[in-house]
Amino acid sequence: MTEEKKPTTPDKQIDALKAEMKKDEPGKTVSAPRAEGTVSAKPKPAGPPKPIIVEQAHDPVSEDWQKKILDVLGDKAKDSYVASGEFTIILENGSDFPGIMALIHENGFDYLSDISSVDYSKYEGTPKHFGLSYHLYSVADNHRIRVKVFLEDGETILSIMDVWATADFHEREVFDLMGIVFTGREGLRRILLPEDWIGHPLRKELSKNEGNAAYTAKLVKKAREDA
Repeated sequence: MTEEKKPTTPDKQIDALKAEMKKDEPGKTVSAPRAEGTVSAKPKPAGPPKPIIVEQAHDPVSEDWQKKILDVLGDKAKDSYVASGEFTIILENGSDFPGIMALIHENGFDYLSDISSVDYSKYEGTPKHFGLSYHLYSVADNHRIRVKVFLEDGETILSIMDVWATADFHEREVFDLMGIVFTGREGLRRILLPEDWIGHPLRKELSKNEGNAAYTAKLVKKAREDA
C-alpha cells in the first residue's frame, strides 16, 4: 500500500508555474532598464479599507431543548445565541472537539447536513482567519444547531467522521475549496477539483483565476510535450 500524501496548501507552486508560462510565451522580450533621470511610475494608491462584518441581532436562548444542550456542554460552550431563528453554539478548537460534538450527537442531533467555511481575512473585527460552521439536525425533533469554530491560517482541526459518517464528504469539500486540513482521518483529498489543481479557490488572498490559470498552463505544457 502506498503512503498517502500529506495535504498541503501549495501556494508557492503558482509563482513557479507563472514563471514557466512567461518563459514559454513566444515573442516576449525583456524590457530595457530604465534610463537615469526618467520619472518612475507613481506608486499604486492604497486599497479600500477592510469591510466590517455587520452581524444580525443576537437573542438569548429561550427554548427548553436549547437550554438542555447548553446544560450538557457546560463551560465547553464558549458562547451561544439565536439569530434569525438559528441556534448557534461557539466552540474552541482543541483535542476534545470530537468528544464535545459526540455529546451533541448523543442528545438527539443524529444528522450532519453540512460543513461550511468562510475566509474572514478581508474583514475587520473577526476572531480568526477562518470560520467553520457545522450544521446539525435532529430528525426526531426537527431541531437545528449551528456549531461554529474559528481557526487561524495553517491551524488544523480534528475530524468528526467517527461521530457522523457524512463528515467525510463535507471535510473533503472544505479542504478542497478552502485548504483547511482535518486530522485524525484517512482519505483527505480533493472532491470537486482535480488532484493536481493548485491552490484553494475560496481563499480570498488568491485570485479566483490563479488556480485556473496555473492548471491550464500545466495542461498546455503537457499538450505541447505530447505533440
